[in-house]
Amino acid sequence: MGLYLEFPALDRDFPMRSFTNEGGVIVYPHWHKEIELIYVTQGRLNLGVNDVPIQMAEGEIYVINGGDVHYFLASPNSERIVLQFDLSVFQEFSLTEVEGKRLRDLFLEVVPASNDWDSDVAKRVAGLLQVIHEESFARREGYRYVVKAKLYEMLAVLDREVPKRVRDVAEDMTSKSQDTLEKLQQIFAYVEDHYQETITLQQVADHVGFSSYYFTKLFKRNMGITFMTFVNDYRLSKAKWILLNEETPVTEVAELAGFSSVKTFHHAFKRAMGVSPLKYRRTIFGNK
Repeated sequence: MGLYLEFPALDRDFPMRSFTNEGGVIVYPHWHKEIELIYVTQGRLNLGVNDVPIQMAEGEIYVINGGDVHYFLASPNSERIVLQFDLSVFQEFSLTEVEGKRLRDLFLEVVPASNDWDSDVAKRVAGLLQVIHEESFARREGYRYVVKAKLYEMLAVLDREVPKRVRDVAEDMTSKSQDTLEKLQQIFAYVEDHYQETITLQQVADHVGFSSYYFTKLFKRNMGITFMTFVNDYRLSKAKWILLNEETPVTEVAELAGFSSVKTFHHAFKRAMGVSPLKYRRTIFGNK
């Protein structure tokens, strides 16, 4: 399986999630625009980030920046907490463009492996990750306030106490340049905002300031698929989320996910998943 773009299933109003993964399953090379922190709670974990193999031990943390290509090898008897969040989770303070760039730069500059941090700092971040995970799992009343507070505290610790790396040109360039990643993020944001509407390649090319020809080449070169295939895949990911989390009739799911007709939705879904939307839902939940 080749490199693919992942769409973490994040709540638009609260774009973060925390979950556990056991290490027995291979996760193929992929990337996403969200920040990801890995905290190994059991055993040893083998992964790779931007083609660099990494082995993590129990208690260690690794920060994966948005745009970093990463994968996980089978690591039996291991377990990890995964925290994923979009930087927009910090936007209630109306960050200026300069402040937003500084926030992105923080995650680019931070030394990613906790075994290179002071041990007390690593323990503190691990504790914050544990609380964030427990609160996200239990979802008691007011859990979002606790999670948001811990995210901000973690941000302060990363900024103040975690060592930074001096970035040269080679370090600035991961699998995608930061400039290209920012353009891709603009494209993703546009699709997120308009996926329920008709979207054309020309509209998005104009939005990011490119000719349709250059936009087509840039997108295919960096994503490995055409832009319209990406839009279709995005709508399918939204449809799957609705099917798994809501009791919305399938006819309405098509509209909510941005498909032009129920027939188009059924055809696209069955081609991608091998089953109809209704059968997909029933396979997961049984005949309810």
